[in-house]
Amino acid sequence: MALQKLSGDCNRNDCPGVYTSGDGSVIVQGPLLTATEGLTFSEGEVAVRIPAHLIEEAARALGR
Repeated sequence: MALQKLSGDCNRNDCPGVYTSGDGSVIVQGPLLTATEGLTFSEGEVAVRIPAHLIEEAARALGR
């Protein structure tokens, strides 16, 4: 699956990062949260912390 960077860049120590895939999905790469109050995970799910400004940058990159 080919990804296009929208904001951040975990390959250059600027994590987390937000990417889009060819099918229109948004992918977030970042540090795994180990203590999450109020979240229940299903098998295979994880949570990552992402600053709000990265979401804003990603939305701008998507033209929204």
